[in-house]
Amino acid sequence: MLQYEVVTLPAKKVAGLKIRTGNADPACSDKIGGLWERLMGTDAYRERMHTEPDAVCYGLYTNYGWDDESYDAVAGYESVTCPDGFTAVEIPAGDYAKFHFHGDIRELPMRAWGEIWSIPLPRAYGVDFEEYRNYADGSADIDIYIGLADICQSCGMPMAKPADRGTEADGAESRTYCTYCYQNGVFTYDATMEEQIEHNLNCAPEFYSDRERAREQMRAYFPTLKRWKK
Repeated sequence: MLQYEVVTLPAKKVAGLKIRTGNADPACSDKIGGLWERLMGTDAYRERMHTEPDAVCYGLYTNYGWDDESYDAVAGYESVTCPDGFTAVEIPAGDYAKFHFHGDIRELPMRAWGEIWSIPLPRAYGVDFEEYRNYADGSADIDIYIGLADICQSCGMPMAKPADRGTEADGAESRTYCTYCYQNGVFTYDATMEEQIEHNLNCAPEFYSDRERAREQMRAYFPTLKRWKK
């Protein structure tokens, strides 16, 4: 199975060229390839960004559309300024799943993403990005970072969308609990940890081919969540 590590990153600003596409777009790979050709095919963009020829390049994916699986793709460089014609994107601070690849720059990204998409991750769907270090022989080291969502500290559900979050007493979004577990600063139901586990199992029984094994895994995991810590 593809290996990754969870890393905590500070915020970072990138400026680059942007297109709108998505995995369901038949021209997706051509559009993204064309974006990189525009950025790398001339020194003009690099000069405007004041970057060196061997500067690290970034490919970003953000503003995900929930209805059509679209997203903004941005190819650029780290920069605190944004020249005319470029788009500025801030990579937010937080936890990311980091994958490392090395290989032919022409075929590696598509293969890498194909492997990553097969792994179930609690994705935040904020900003995911690639970090490229290219070499003269056509090879590259690519680190791909997948933003990880906050996990509900009661039921373990990833909170990937604002609507997934519960609310505090003042109406603010909760960073800790989901909308099903927590509203207006209080839990929506009283439960023991064992009752919560059974609730999870009953809500989505199709996810658990081995119910007893899933129950034991939850019994090991739930004590790490804030609501159930002793």
